[in-house]
Amino acid sequence: MKSGYDVLKERGFIEQFTDEALITEQFAGEPVTCYIGFDPTATSLHIGSLVPIMALAHMQQTGNKPIALVGGGTGLIGDPSGK
Repeated sequence: MKSGYDVLKERGFIEQFTDEALITEQFAGEPVTCYIGFDPTATSLHIGSLVPIMALAHMQQTGNKPIALVGGGTGLIGDPSGK
């Protein structure tokens, strides 16, 4: 089975990195935990959310542990930037 790193690299999710040897070493060991956070102030997700969601799906399919976080504090008070 390919590692999550190999799949993400083949599918174009990774453009550049600092130390490929370190990354491949990390993915060769125990499952990697990765996360993405969403700010729930909009009425729905948008197309820009699809890429990180797909990356999490690929990570899960290769035996890693994905976590999706939804910001509770920002959801309660709204977007503080006024956008």
